[in-house]
Amino acid sequence: MPDILLEATINASPDKLYTALTEQEGIRSWWTQQAKAAPKVGTVGEFGFYGGQVLMEIEVTQISPNKIVWKPISGVPDWPGTSITWDFTPVENGTKLLFGQRNFASSEGSLPMTGFNWAWYIISLKKYLETGTGSPHTGAPNT
Repeated sequence: MPDILLEATINASPDKLYTALTEQEGIRSWWTQQAKAAPKVGTVGEFGFYGGQVLMEIEVTQISPNKIVWKPISGVPDWPGTSITWDFTPVENGTKLLFGQRNFASSEGSLPMTGFNWAWYIISLKKYLETGTGSPHTGAPNT
């Protein structure tokens, strides 16, 4: 089963990365401004794109100081059955992030575009944590 795996070193502390990945306002600052999320295992967040044309539901299945796991429920057709993992550890200049979206059914479908999009948003996350300004999806149609 194919996986998307990305790595980034972010010049920010692990606790700041944790907040950006778990708190609604943090997620809105780097991923999508149409985000409803809570930092609690078992909650289901809603993440909208393209004026609500794409609405993802993602369950939080694990939260710890150095690992977060999301389980996509609906939204992008190939995403249910995958898991999204955020593993992070302190390093000399900040935090090392290991991102994964694992267990795609095949390398066809949304996998290539999903990999591209996650790379874009990991850069947005890094930019947000290092400068205070990310590049989240605005929620407007066709952006």
